[in-house]
Amino acid sequence: MRLRPLTIKLLRDLWRLRAQAIAIALVIAAGVGMVIMSFGMIRSLNATRAAYYERYRFADVFAPVRRAPDTVVRQVRLIPGIAAAEDRISAAAILDVPGIVEPVSARVHSLPSERGLNTLVLRSGRFPEGADEVVINEAFADAARLAPGDGLSALLYGKRIELRIVGTVLSPEYVYAVAPGQIFPDNRRYGVIWMGREPLSAALNMRDGFNEVIASLAPGARSDDVITDLDRLLQPYGAAGAYGRDLQISDRFVSNEIDQLSTVAEVLPPVFLAVAAFLLNIVLTRLIDTEREVIGLMKAFGYRNRTIMLHYGQLALLLSLLGMALGTGLGTWLGRGLAVMYQRYFVFPFLEFRAGFDSYLAGFGATLLAVLAGAFLAVRRAARLTPAEAMRPPLPTDYSGTARLVSLALDEPSRMVLRNLVRRPLRTGLTVLGLGASMALYIASASARDNVDRMVELTFGKAERSDLIVTFAEPRDERALHELQRLPGVIRAEPFRVTGARLISGQHVVREALSGSTAGSDLSRLVDLEGRVIDPPPAGAIISSRLARKLGVGQGDTVRAEVTEGLRPSLSLHIARVVDSPLGSSARVDNAALNRLLTEGATLSGAYLAIDPAQEERIYQLLKETPQVAGVTSQAAIRQGVEDTVAEQMGIVTLFNTGFAALIVLGVVYNSARISLSEHARDLASMRVLGFRRGEVAFVLLGELALLVLLAIPLGIALGIALSRYLSQQFSADFYTIPFGVNPATPAEGVLVLLVGAAGTALLIRNRVDRIDLIRALKTRE
Repeated sequence: MRLRPLTIKLLRDLWRLRAQAIAIALVIAAGVGMVIMSFGMIRSLNATRAAYYERYRFADVFAPVRRAPDTVVRQVRLIPGIAAAEDRISAAAILDVPGIVEPVSARVHSLPSERGLNTLVLRSGRFPEGADEVVINEAFADAARLAPGDGLSALLYGKRIELRIVGTVLSPEYVYAVAPGQIFPDNRRYGVIWMGREPLSAALNMRDGFNEVIASLAPGARSDDVITDLDRLLQPYGAAGAYGRDLQISDRFVSNEIDQLSTVAEVLPPVFLAVAAFLLNIVLTRLIDTEREVIGLMKAFGYRNRTIMLHYGQLALLLSLLGMALGTGLGTWLGRGLAVMYQRYFVFPFLEFRAGFDSYLAGFGATLLAVLAGAFLAVRRAARLTPAEAMRPPLPTDYSGTARLVSLALDEPSRMVLRNLVRRPLRTGLTVLGLGASMALYIASASARDNVDRMVELTFGKAERSDLIVTFAEPRDERALHELQRLPGVIRAEPFRVTGARLISGQHVVREALSGSTAGSDLSRLVDLEGRVIDPPPAGAIISSRLARKLGVGQGDTVRAEVTEGLRPSLSLHIARVVDSPLGSSARVDNAALNRLLTEGATLSGAYLAIDPAQEERIYQLLKETPQVAGVTSQAAIRQGVEDTVAEQMGIVTLFNTGFAALIVLGVVYNSARISLSEHARDLASMRVLGFRRGEVAFVLLGELALLVLLAIPLGIALGIALSRYLSQQFSADFYTIPFGVNPATPAEGVLVLLVGAAGTALLIRNRVDRIDLIRALKTRE
């Protein structure tokens, strides 16, 4: 088969540009890999979640009550829009687990029916048959080193019961099992238990009754209408306010993670591909400049502009094919690794990375758009050349504008370096921008951990400074605080009051908590993203900026708070201040003011404790035996869990992103140096012939690279910090705001990566400069 002349030229050009092609391919591979990994993981999480929820009939609506008779569930099933409904018993408990010193918090549920809602996935053992038999969630069993046959001691509303584990399970309700008030799971100190309905109702004095309804919706039903009807029906039984699946804590975390993946897919790949388009444009522009005579001959022999443009467009596509192939493999490999991580982070019975054809198509489509955009400007120059113009040598470069540089007290090689940069200001500016952008990507990716570290520092270093948080099963009077203060080893105790509420402003309704705290508190304080401590005002409320956006309110506005506990008063809250806080989205008011508004006297939901570390085990033992204690949380354990979780999750993601960014740095630096070498080969050869030493000749080229890198460093730092700030805002979720806090070492690392890339490139280029074919270079036309 005889190849056409243009095809032969295309293959020769591709082989001649193989080094630049590899550099461009690495950059494109990073962008394509990021697209495939992000979109594929989003697709996999959505598909897995939907299949899991459907197969195990995850409820759409949850309605907790104080206590209702079993007969009420029949009326619930008659509500329009409800396809199925079940009642169950649920309670908080304190566990005494062998091998764990701290009290372990747990949620206990009655077993779902075999074909009911929120059914369980049996992972080991069997389901309970006896009164003292239970199954526990698998993550808790693994972290606490529990297995079927082990025993547990549980404190349920002041009653001590002995339980025996007979199996481990998964539940669609606990894909992300997190203790109340926490944002990261601590599977060692928080577990979920399911036991028979009869023994659980006996322990809670709830025979012939229930304290929660779960329901699934009929196709086309509106959850808001169903929730309104449920609240109306269950109001006489102490309804705490029904809520949909979108507010269920586990599903909210999964949704937030998918949203963050979407942010990654929307922000980073376009930057990668834009840099690739920039590199491709420079390579093709240089190639077309050196092939002016060839283009003129092609036009003289009858080749049309469309054919010539198509020829160079095909070269651009061939240069990108390797990148797309590498990106496909890279994205699939990284996606599978990310799926393994998510399988530990979110507990699904199955999670496979399946990007789908559309994810690969999105990656290829985005790449082709970037490639064609980068190639268009260069290829258009070829089409504009007339045969006569193309076959004439280009006009000599006008150096009159650089006269002042020549007059400087510099040697000839240094003047050449400055003159080369100044005579092409657009090329110089774009190269500096490309180098700065690549460095900015590295800084923004690596600083993600810095921002999370800042959040941990604000939360546990300035805001939450207690050693333990003790939560009661029901609000208690002040005597409970005095009892905690008298425990041996307790140095200080500060009360807090929390109550559920529906916050309403116009058409906006948010289910959130009202938190009461005391001005001047030392163990738990509200701090903003700058680390400033903010005391609750004597009147009015402080709300987070996240909550303010949901309600559409600002400082000075008023919201209505419908309390869902106790006497259920409807309160009018003046917004005294809106604060950007790292964690939580509750409305915070003065403790005494909240008690007055609730008309219930001086009550507390729990207390913050500062303890003597030497008495820690003794205090834990006493709290395990204290009636009405529903939860004990160790702040040190929470912090360790947060740091471990962040280290695993952010470490892997940051490694991916910084690796991609490093590839871009190397690709941009190497391409810039190679293009500069090809442009100045004749000048460098002339210098050698005139008697300049090899080191002086290399200085002209490497000095230009060094100046470009030095100019790019401040730009890269500024762009990296700005991009890091933007990403920290985009990655903030309903439960937390990631503050901006770049460690000075991170930009320094970015500078080091850029310098290492430049140094490595300099060694390669220096070797090529030393091996320049003088005769061939001098024959090359300008």
